[in-house]
Amino acid sequence: MGSDTETDLRDAAEARAAHRRLGTQLGAAETAAAARRAEEADLAARLRVEEADVRRLEGVSPSRLWATLRGDLDERAARERAERDAAALAVAGAMHRREQAESEVVRLAAERTALGDVEARYAAALAAHERAVRSAGTGAAAAELGQIAQGIGVATAEQREIDEAVTALRAASAALEEAFGHLQSAGGWSTYDTFFGGGMVADLMKHSRIDDSAKAFARVNRALERLRIELADIGVTGVQGVEISDTLAVFDVLFDNVFSDWMVRDRIARAREEATRLRVRLSELERTLAERRLAVAEHLVALARRREELLLAG
Repeated sequence: MGSDTETDLRDAAEARAAHRRLGTQLGAAETAAAARRAEEADLAARLRVEEADVRRLEGVSPSRLWATLRGDLDERAARERAERDAAALAVAGAMHRREQAESEVVRLAAERTALGDVEARYAAALAAHERAVRSAGTGAAAAELGQIAQGIGVATAEQREIDEAVTALRAASAALEEAFGHLQSAGGWSTYDTFFGGGMVADLMKHSRIDDSAKAFARVNRALERLRIELADIGVTGVQGVEISDTLAVFDVLFDNVFSDWMVRDRIARAREEATRLRVRLSELERTLAERRLAVAEHLVALARRREELLLAG
């Protein structure tokens, strides 16, 4: 029945499917890397503007003269420096995201290259199996075994793709739960600061929790980017992340009054709502992937059963 050629054909079909999957993932990764580069460039331009504002107030300039005459030079200089530092922090975060996105492109490209010329391998395996079928002279049954071998290879590759997407989904869900905990704590301290007078300790705790939340949601967004890449080749749409501005704490320090407290509390509440919706979307996505994997597993079982029938009949 040409079992050796069946095995070769199955392996070649699996490698071919993996190569196509990696090509799709690579395209998605390159798009993400381009977006991260654009983001970094925009934030770097903003940083240059903030640095120029600081220089105008620190040097001899009309801005400094006017601020001196009004008597608020120190306050304006402190505000400009805080905005510059916030912009620098945003650039550093964008740089890290860009480096991660570019490293993902390098990893996927290397993995795809390592598969070699899958089309030539597949063509050779197909030709070898065809020769084996003709030599055996067993007709339609042998030809169907070749089709089954191809189907098993493709389905096995799809099953692996789904498993990789599930792994990425679980990582994103775990990151979201950690971030949600930080956000809940930030919301609690913000409420205390707004309605109960707060004070220095409450401010410190609130700003610390806001910072923790921003960092945690940055990790969520990175996990979601990886998930989008894994989903790209199985026809499932990715999900968007939750952004918490790095400048929230800076704003609250510069304008520490009831209006800014209310604004920070409102921003935290909206971020919490978005995070809750993200939880739901990830749960729905988990169900979708589970259904897809079950369908592929059932298809593999059907192929194996038909192959066994053909072999026993021969």
